[in-house]
Amino acid sequence: MASALARAGAIDLLEQAVHTLRAAPLATVVYHWIGSVPFALGMLVFWNDMTGPRASDAACAMESLALTGLLLWMSCWRAVFAGRVERQLGRRPASPWTRRRIWRLVSSQAFFGGTKLLAVPLAVSITLPLAWIVGFYRYAAVLSGHEDLDLAQIVARARKLAGFEQRQSWIILLILAILYAVLSLNLAVTIALLPQFVRILTGYDSVFSRSGMYFVSNSLFWLAALALAWIAFDPFIQAVYCVRCFQLESRETGEDLRAALRLSGAGLQPANSSRNLLGAAVVLLLLCTPCAAQVTPANLDRSIKETLRSPEYGWQTAPSGTGRAANVPWLVAVTDRVVDHAKQALRSVGKAIDWLVDWLRDKFDRPSNIDPAAPPGAALHWSMYLLIAAMLGLAALIAWRLRRARTLKPPRIVGATGAPISLQDEHLLANQLPEERWMALAASCELQEDFRSALRALYLANLAWLGQGEWIAIHPGKTNREYEMEVRRKARAFPQACSLFAENVASFERAWYGMHDVPASETEIFRQRLVQMKSEMAQAEIAA
Repeated sequence: MASALARAGAIDLLEQAVHTLRAAPLATVVYHWIGSVPFALGMLVFWNDMTGPRASDAACAMESLALTGLLLWMSCWRAVFAGRVERQLGRRPASPWTRRRIWRLVSSQAFFGGTKLLAVPLAVSITLPLAWIVGFYRYAAVLSGHEDLDLAQIVARARKLAGFEQRQSWIILLILAILYAVLSLNLAVTIALLPQFVRILTGYDSVFSRSGMYFVSNSLFWLAALALAWIAFDPFIQAVYCVRCFQLESRETGEDLRAALRLSGAGLQPANSSRNLLGAAVVLLLLCTPCAAQVTPANLDRSIKETLRSPEYGWQTAPSGTGRAANVPWLVAVTDRVVDHAKQALRSVGKAIDWLVDWLRDKFDRPSNIDPAAPPGAALHWSMYLLIAAMLGLAALIAWRLRRARTLKPPRIVGATGAPISLQDEHLLANQLPEERWMALAASCELQEDFRSALRALYLANLAWLGQGEWIAIHPGKTNREYEMEVRRKARAFPQACSLFAENVASFERAWYGMHDVPASETEIFRQRLVQMKSEMAQAEIAA
């Protein structure tokens, strides 16, 4: 679990990301590698083919299309990895993958993957918005794992999170860039020396060891080193932004406190409950009991001096000068001799390193008859223009759907206090709106095909009608079970209506708290049960 952001700097955030990755199961990192390894291999194949002298336009078009699919594949699996890390921080169970959730993930990652190819190079050239752009796309990968967010909500929340703590964002980005550069350089040196070491140790002379310096000067070599470093380092980068996203959202939602309560609740054993209660009682008793002795500065100084005289702090006491003063010249002479020997050892090590570098330079510096490959100079094939047109058409379709979703957004609902009402608010009360306005809000949500929010609006309309008829007393501290028991107690003369309300409560809780997909038929059945319950109770009252 991540600690609060106010108590964590950039270095602390990186350490928490390391601990999070170490505590994560192997399957979490494997999910990232499922997407990153094929994309890295596809990038290497594409670069090798496109820099060759015999690259055709058709091959360029087909491999570009395949690389686009691999980019989408990698982005989706990175979002899955980020979602698992974020749920690990919040101590929440995994949610089932439905077709609607998979479609939201693929569509959102297609949008972010396409815009990233244009936004990140521009941010690198301008430099100023680089930290914001990197944070935006990393946070979008984390938020894409949420099953209750659409593309517009992901964009809005990612923009909000990327704007927090810009100074810390730049520090994190700088540290990550330095670590990635060091890792890439280490891997490049290892890959460069590996063929020569194999030849020296085993005698096997491969084409890599015979190529000499051309093996290192080839652009594919450096791209392979960067790709390998990215495969190993990108899970850590995403984990850093997962931890930061969790901490930033916890400022508003308090999710870190809920995670701590889940962790403490999971670790509390029933056998130790009485012992914990007894310990809590003792602590409260000690806190409530006034201190018998007053702590004065003189008593505090005397206690400190007595503590410092203990054997544990004897190393701070200055040695006596009786027999130690005569040994001072001997100690100084021995120290000088040790320093001289250390300097000689360092010089020997430096000479050995210089000899090793010269020897490796002689081994690598061999003439090579392989000419560097020239990039293709032909124009793009017509299929490339067709692919670009298809991508622009897809971007236009996504933009049109976003604009249509905004136009179909329900009108702003304002409660009795003047504050706007959102169906996603967990503290929403049924008496904030009359029954008719809840029903209108449910119909508006059904037009947007947001049946989960429509079901909650119908449930609040049900509670509002029961509260208007004084069958229940609406209170923020009551649960749905308490409302159900109150209806059974006050309306026991209408058993059929009580059963219908119980079915509505079960249907709402199964969809709202269980995260089950809500079909259009579910809201219609809920509305029919509500109408039947109102009709039965109204006819019974008229007959009475």
